[in-house]
Amino acid sequence: MNIHFVGYLKTFVKEEFELLRKDYTVTEFDLVIYASSFWQIPKYLIASLLDWKNVRNSDVVWIWVADYPAIPFILLAKIFRKQIIVNISGFEVYAAPDIGYGNQLYLIRGAVSRWILHNSTCIIVMSNAYKKIVKTLEPSANVIVIPGWVDTNLCEELLPEKGGVVTSLAKYKVVHLVKNIPLFIEATKGMDAKVIENVPYATLIKAFKSAKVYCQLSYTESFCVALLEAMACGCIPVVTDRDALPEVVGDVGFIVPYGDIEKTRDAIRLALLSTPADIKAVRDRARMFSIQRRNSEVKKMLEEIVLE
Repeated sequence: MNIHFVGYLKTFVKEEFELLRKDYTVTEFDLVIYASSFWQIPKYLIASLLDWKNVRNSDVVWIWVADYPAIPFILLAKIFRKQIIVNISGFEVYAAPDIGYGNQLYLIRGAVSRWILHNSTCIIVMSNAYKKIVKTLEPSANVIVIPGWVDTNLCEELLPEKGGVVTSLAKYKVVHLVKNIPLFIEATKGMDAKVIENVPYATLIKAFKSAKVYCQLSYTESFCVALLEAMACGCIPVVTDRDALPEVVGDVGFIVPYGDIEKTRDAIRLALLSTPADIKAVRDRARMFSIQRRNSEVKKMLEEIVLE
């Protein structure tokens, strides 16, 4: 099977691309090179149209974003009658006016995302919570849930003596508000706590292995790979009751009302008292989100849509 992959080939998107290349013939169009800023639009339009041969020669066009950059590839895929898979990151289908987050806050950009949902063969989301959001925006969309994954080898590695509380974030617009960093700082006053921001992966994993508790106090998450990685490293999760977070944690962590400082502080204190058995249960939960599971679900999806 031939797949033409379109996405910002960095962080976990790059990892998804590499996984596909192990099982399929994959060509790529890196949006980092051509569509990282508004000023690149002319360059991007020319480059995407010149990429028509890769679209024509593919069985599937796989696009990792339901935003402006997807438009020319969806049009090319339709011209050549190719199947179109679109991965939802999250912001494309969300609207959070109180923190200024989500494409659906904006008339044109929101309409573009909805048009993409309507014109795709298949929409991939990483949680049932976001499947409901997508179906609300576009009831006709064919939405498939393929959860995020973690290298389960992390679940087997020996851990140092653990202590303290961490949260983490990567850099993007309004990230501190989406991740609710102000609440984390307030809820952990007087504790051994730190925010890990924009560090190399190895540094991040080292911090997770040393921490006792990982907090994800977000306004919304479509999945949260960092949370899963922290769980694989034996961190007891404390998360808000928003969207995908309870799906990731299941029954092995603490789920608190969004924005409730006192209940969050109480949950963190209880998590700091966790036992080795609790840590084992968290790592067992993380093992459920394996690369093998992801590969199996991707294979099933591709076989179904190509045979349609």
